[in-house]
Amino acid sequence: MLNGAVLLVLWLLALLPALAYALRPRDGAVLAPARLAVIRAALLLGAFAIAVVEAASVGHALTPATVLAAWLGATAAIAAAVVVRCVRDVDGGRGQSLDVLKEELRSRRGATRRTWRRTKRAAAAAPAWQWALGCVVAILAISAAVLAIASSPNNFDSQTYHLPRIEHWVQNASVAVYPTGIHRQVDLGPGAEYLLAHLRLLSGGDSAYNLLQYLAGVGAVLAASRITAQLGGGPTAQLATVFVLATTPEVLLQATSTQVDLVAAAWVAALATVVLDEFTRPGDADGSALRAAAPAPDALYLGLALGLIAVTKTTGLLAAAPLLLIWGIGRLVRDGHRRRPCLCGRSPGRCSRADASRAWASRGRTVLASLAVIALGLAVAGPFLWRMQEAFGSPLGPPMLRESIGVQTADPRLLLVNALRIAQTGLDTPLFFLSDATAGAINGLANLMGVDANDPRITFGTSEFPVPAWYPDEDRAAFPLTGLASLAGLVWFAVKGPRLRRAYAAALAVAFIGVACTVSWQPWVNRLVVFLIVLAAPAAGLLAAALVKGVARTAGDRRRRRAAVALIAVVASLASVAGLLTVAYGYPRRLTGAWSVFSLTDMEERFVRRLEWLPQYEAAADAVAARDPETVGIVQGNDSWEYPWWILLPEGTEIVALESVVPGQDPPEPDSVDAIVCAEDLDRCADLVPEGWEFTDLGTVGYAIPGGGG
Repeated sequence: MLNGAVLLVLWLLALLPALAYALRPRDGAVLAPARLAVIRAALLLGAFAIAVVEAASVGHALTPATVLAAWLGATAAIAAAVVVRCVRDVDGGRGQSLDVLKEELRSRRGATRRTWRRTKRAAAAAPAWQWALGCVVAILAISAAVLAIASSPNNFDSQTYHLPRIEHWVQNASVAVYPTGIHRQVDLGPGAEYLLAHLRLLSGGDSAYNLLQYLAGVGAVLAASRITAQLGGGPTAQLATVFVLATTPEVLLQATSTQVDLVAAAWVAALATVVLDEFTRPGDADGSALRAAAPAPDALYLGLALGLIAVTKTTGLLAAAPLLLIWGIGRLVRDGHRRRPCLCGRSPGRCSRADASRAWASRGRTVLASLAVIALGLAVAGPFLWRMQEAFGSPLGPPMLRESIGVQTADPRLLLVNALRIAQTGLDTPLFFLSDATAGAINGLANLMGVDANDPRITFGTSEFPVPAWYPDEDRAAFPLTGLASLAGLVWFAVKGPRLRRAYAAALAVAFIGVACTVSWQPWVNRLVVFLIVLAAPAAGLLAAALVKGVARTAGDRRRRRAAVALIAVVASLASVAGLLTVAYGYPRRLTGAWSVFSLTDMEERFVRRLEWLPQYEAAADAVAARDPETVGIVQGNDSWEYPWWILLPEGTEIVALESVVPGQDPPEPDSVDAIVCAEDLDRCADLVPEGWEFTDLGTVGYAIPGGGG
């Protein structure tokens, strides 16, 4: 099944470069056009995948045949677009003769060869340290790919709600809200799972699931490197940005899992780079002059990115909002500048009405483009939001979701404490004296201000600050090197950067404040801010390049040169070691050691976080399967693992929840199913067992079968 799933992924991936070629900007002045084309293609394909799921669900037709037909149609359409683009590239729309076309092709091949030769010469002339960084990035990328392909899905949240919801959709042939005792299966953004649903329906399994986050990580790095170029960074700064992200433990760990944070981060980074296009086309080197081109193409991709962010993880909107605000204000400023040449002439009164009408028309186009962005975003995310409105009376989902995750106060003292705790958790290190000192300082400040650092209004559940977050666990891994380097770069932007860099730094500051004011601190908060790390990495890359350039300029000042070289070498070495240790010994997927993916069975990999549960799940599933049931009822708590039942029970078994927290979605009666399985909440499960059935308690897992079966 793995080979078939990989081939399926390769087929879908072949569409990306093909569509990117068809969409590549014809204007040679566009910065990094190849990367922009790939980002645009990813946005279109992502929105297409979401639309297919939503459209098919309307008629309960979310089936393998429907999805296969959709992708075959997409393949044909992309192939046609490629042919059209090839003809336009060769002919240029001029109806040239065959001999002229052949000469044009030879000329293009010659230009390609010259470009390749220049690239090889530049690579050969690159200093050894750049080759070293590139090798580290390559090793980490290959290692993460191996982990993503070799590992079975074993993320904790994925066992509870990310992956079970996909199985319910496949079973119901629709993404409509269904009865469940785990509210997160129906009320959290399903965008990433929509994409996984395509793989599930076409491959029949989950062997390719990890590749979604891996490819999202590649896309996020690609977009971040382009952002670096848009902010004025050359090849050195772009390489530094890639290195910073590639060695960030949380990015590496997420890139091999079935979480959704990297998917959201990739969409946010895509939106950011399209926003910066507004300021980096010809004449906008310092961000002061704004282009006068029509906003329609940018509005299309910004709207798609906005919708994909909203339907995947709403926290990404905290960064999307200030970035879109910069885009809109920037265009309006440019619109106001269009009359300035006339007004500054010798006779301002001679300005024609046509000049004024053009300025107002430009402002009108900007307003319409802004409305189009919002409309497109709603078109992508709207169906899910409407289901939430119908099911829970709010597009934001049920109150329990907002109360458990969101901040429940506007007290500035508590919001400050929340921000400091989030920062401390993200910058945690194995230097325990330092971690204890910073955590103690935050707790002391809270006491000084007369508030509780663990106030439930800013804290998830019963969690208590601080928690150790330095070790490479996908739910907690801190990023002290990336965080400090990015923070230093953003401060540098704010102090002495050009206007575009200052605006970018301001947008990220607003986004972080938004997180602190809306997201309660929780032990796994580090993975919730991955999108901020991706957006901030270009600042670290640009600062690193500036330091390297400064080293070259301080050849006569040995003390400053040695200090700069030492700083760069230490940070790069520590980052490399952190990245390599993460792929070698990360949790819950690693390449080496006793818990290596190569030393565990498939089921052991799936249960590596709770290996003691595996025999219980297997025993319960075997006992139930022996009765050849058609329908199995499940009883579980909000954090129970449901997904193992979909793997262990016989294929084709209908699985339904016997409890529901969804208003208007009543669960079936316990006596209507053929067997019952339970995880964790065994007392409640025993209460639901029909009379005459025998219930077996295995510790954490239990099951019930008519007429006995213990």
